[in-house]
Amino acid sequence: MKKSILSSMIVLITTTIVFCQDQSIEAFLNSYTYESNEEYSKAIAEMTKVYAENSYPLNLRLGWLNYLSGDYIKSKSYYNKAIALRPKSIEARMGIVYPLAALGNWNDVVDVYKEILKIDPNHAQANYRLSYIHHYIFKDNQTAFVYISKVLLLYPFDFDSNYLMAAIQLELGNIKEAREAILNALQYNPSSKEAKAIYEVVK
Repeated sequence: MKKSILSSMIVLITTTIVFCQDQSIEAFLNSYTYESNEEYSKAIAEMTKVYAENSYPLNLRLGWLNYLSGDYIKSKSYYNKAIALRPKSIEARMGIVYPLAALGNWNDVVDVYKEILKIDPNHAQANYRLSYIHHYIFKDNQTAFVYISKVLLLYPFDFDSNYLMAAIQLELGNIKEAREAILNALQYNPSSKEAKAIYEVVK
């Protein structure tokens, strides 16, 4: 009798889990469709139907959708929940920088990228964006140079990184180094008007 009750409970629990998973998959599918049509409120509604606070994917998805809808505070909240659930997650940290930047919280953005570099010191995008922020936002070209140099060690022919290095070197007064970097950028993309503009200054 006890075995029969136990077996029934196992079947019931398993069926419930599968049903919930099926609902979740359908909700994700519907939310992607709504997102592609820029119907963000409907996409969010699909996710909230199956929301579970301990679900990393749902918090991550709602962080992104709320960012797209312009609710940056909610977006940040969901991303923080995702990070709490998966403390080593780089993807959740790469997500939370969007609402933080939209809110103008640049110091917080920098802190998040530094957290990423603690997990992965060679993370190219985090290093690039730290360089970008220090160059364009903080006007700190010495620090910007350090971060972009790390990227170019790994991706010497990357257009964006060479362009940024050229802009940084130009600000630092290093014309020869700026010319070298912008020539690399132009070899990658000879039609870039922005790169040509810097080249005209340093050639």
